[in-house]
Amino acid sequence: MAQESTCEAVVTEVPGHVTTRQLGLKALGPRDVLVRSLVSGVSTGTDKWVMQGTFVWVDISYPSVPGYQVAGIIESVGSEVSGFRIGQSVAVTRAREYEGVASAWGTHASRVVAEVAEVYDAEEIPAARAAFIVSAQVGYNGASRLQLEAGARVLVVGDGIIGSSAALACTARGFNVLLAGRHDPRLELLQDVGLSTLNTRTGAPDAIAKFSPNAVIDTVQSEEAFAAYSPALPPRGGQLVYSGHSPGGITAWADMAVLQKRELSVHFVSGTTRPRLEATLALMRQGLMPCERLVGAMADSREGARELMADVMHGRLRPVAAAIDWSWAQ
Repeated sequence: MAQESTCEAVVTEVPGHVTTRQLGLKALGPRDVLVRSLVSGVSTGTDKWVMQGTFVWVDISYPSVPGYQVAGIIESVGSEVSGFRIGQSVAVTRAREYEGVASAWGTHASRVVAEVAEVYDAEEIPAARAAFIVSAQVGYNGASRLQLEAGARVLVVGDGIIGSSAALACTARGFNVLLAGRHDPRLELLQDVGLSTLNTRTGAPDAIAKFSPNAVIDTVQSEEAFAAYSPALPPRGGQLVYSGHSPGGITAWADMAVLQKRELSVHFVSGTTRPRLEATLALMRQGLMPCERLVGAMADSREGARELMADVMHGRLRPVAAAIDWSWAQ
């Protein structure tokens, strides 16, 4: 069967402008895999910054296809690929560039050609769950850093997909978790998946102090957030994990003198590794990270995908998580 040569994709033509259009796929190399996309998970942080042109950790060329997580079905494999087969359910974290268009990881497309190192087995995992492999791994990574016994109290700050994933991963480790956010619709959804929540805008001012966390996973990373939780951490033993990414020249989210005086340990986590991603998929396979239940916006048409990504780029998206269903483009 001949390889499909085109796909529909989200394209950032220039920073600040996003659309959808047909692109040509590069030919399959010997260590490449062609995947028909089912669902791509949206990163409301990184996707936004890439489309705005404000992501500074790597150089992004434009026009470019954003996105770094998609679940789909293998349609073809290169001659040197082993361990994967046609028809297998997989998750992909990075696509090859397209004809005339660069790849800012490039997974918001109806078909992707990916190097086999960027492909992960996602059998027995719903596509709308596996589509959040990277976002969920960021949360898993934060939870994995905590040096605590089961039953310890962990405060997670932030009610987006990263904070939600961190809270679910902490719950899977047996911690007593409280997620603090500011958006009632998000917090109500998170309560539905079994998480205890606190609205820091409307909740009792001493709620964090009463919870008395042993550790904090901070996905907001602001001076305001630090001031709210740092007094509640136990001196000479409290742990703090900064999880996520903050662009725009932000260089500090905490008072170093406070950290030193109280002898708090601090962890910084970023990026992906194969063991972390596979551990995240294992939790998904066990039903412990049901990310599809966090999706409040699912685009299922060309216009819907364009509107959704425009909302992300302009910071207008309100749900915990969002995704693109690519069935319209097949």
